[in-house]
Amino acid sequence: MTEEQKNNYITLLDSVNQSDIHEILKKYKEDNKDDIKLTGNKTFLINNLLDAVKGGIITEFDVQSLIKDSEEFGDQYIFFFKPIDNLVINKYNDGIKIADSIIHPSVRSRFPKLNLKPTSFEWADFRYPYRGISGSWLIKIYDKKVREIKADEKINSAIRERYVTYRTIESRLIYLVEWNDAKQLEIKISRTSFDSTKSLESSLKLIKKNIYNNGSGIDMHTEVTPLDLTSCINNILDNSVVNRKIYTLLNVTLLDAEFGKASIRCYDDQGTSDLLSDDSRKKAIEAYKEGGGRADGIAVKFLADGSNGELKSDINVIIGKEAINKIIIPAKIKPQEYRYVKRKIAEFS
Repeated sequence: MTEEQKNNYITLLDSVNQSDIHEILKKYKEDNKDDIKLTGNKTFLINNLLDAVKGGIITEFDVQSLIKDSEEFGDQYIFFFKPIDNLVINKYNDGIKIADSIIHPSVRSRFPKLNLKPTSFEWADFRYPYRGISGSWLIKIYDKKVREIKADEKINSAIRERYVTYRTIESRLIYLVEWNDAKQLEIKISRTSFDSTKSLESSLKLIKKNIYNNGSGIDMHTEVTPLDLTSCINNILDNSVVNRKIYTLLNVTLLDAEFGKASIRCYDDQGTSDLLSDDSRKKAIEAYKEGGGRADGIAVKFLADGSNGELKSDINVIIGKEAINKIIIPAKIKPQEYRYVKRKIAEFS
């Protein structure tokens, strides 16, 4: 591992949860007690991990897998789509043809990539079958997002001029396109500190254009349709008392019969209390439903205590905000935790 590679790994690992770095070190601790250390801050653990790679105790593949899982699960906007017919399902089940129709073999020969600073839209990986599931695949893409923010402002009153200095902030974006065993197409877009509806739509448009590949790839306009999560949202709301050990409600957006909207939320969105723990909130929701209204979006906290050990900690999920096929998972999670969330969404749909 070169010094440049090490520095790139240090930066990439900084976005990985400290508990996950600790977990992989702990796995190798028993046979390497003098070399593996489990105490210290995140920077110390990252350096200890990379020293263990240099010493041949932990493989570079293990580090890359750690980074991949961190990049690919959680802290994302996720859009669900369903195929319009069996012809599309059969087309998407053939991962090799999908790969050939979208990404040139010469590009795929350099996969996987772990690019710290992409300059633009860049293919990073194609996996088939994905996580050992027959017929499934994953496309991974890197991109760059740039925003200018005001850093300084000076006014020269004598000549009536104002000087404004802007600072450029760059964020590394990660896009994922996944065809899974549920026969659903998912598009995942990593979150940044300066997202907007416009920037999200721009990312979606860019992904769809590139996987379309001038007609030889995936046509998101004619082959799939957004998966409507309305039933899931309303079932979660209607059955919250019965399922109080599985989740608590954080907030809900209600749509009345005249398409007016109202939002009812807890004191905060962190789930310190259940949305329905207050009588007035409960009555307001019931009034909407009795008047022919329905839930249009919901935020829910899935509880680790009610997950039979599948969740390490509670997970917040926002369902249906601004798009009926979209969920938001604000925090990094593990692959098995994402599978749990998806399974629950399917059960409530």
